Amino acid sequence: MAHMIRPVTAEDVTLLHTMVHGMAENEEATQQISTDEDELRRALFGPHPVAWAHFAVDDKTDEIVGYTLWALVYSTWRGTAIHIDDIYVREDVVGRGFDTALLSTLAALCATRGYRHMQWWGRVTNEPTAAFYRSLGAEIPSVQGKELTVFRLSGEPLADLGRQA
Repeated sequence: MAHMIRPVTAEDVTLLHTMVHGMAENEEATQQISTDEDELRRALFGPHPVAWAHFAVDDKTDEIVGYTLWALVYSTWRGTAIHIDDIYVREDVVGRGFDTALLSTLAALCATRGYRHMQWWGRVTNEPTAAFYRSLGAEIPSVQGKELTVFRLSGEPLADLGRQA
């Protein structure tokens, strides 16, 4: 399935941005998108990239049918890892292996580059997707039996804290 995956190029940013909006529409979350194409281009292809992306390509039609966008994270306990911000496959092609191909491409990057793990957010309430992730061996991390969550600081509280520096 590796032939179905290719890195996103600078020429692909408009299409990638469109797909991000498509994913947000599926999640009924378009109002949460605040990035634009220019910011996405800088993040992926600026002088200091902070993220990377891959497309899933239907080898029968050469059509882009999904993507993943990811970044590196570091943990003092676990080392360097890939954090997958988005993994999206169009609903009309779900079940054809594109999601597995995207994830396996990133898993191969982990292996070749010595990254310790990859992580992503997923809705446990979306049972088919959660079952798919578990079938790959994914687990929900815990510390002393308590599930972990992410805390996010943004907007005015972020600015307020920054002013304290």
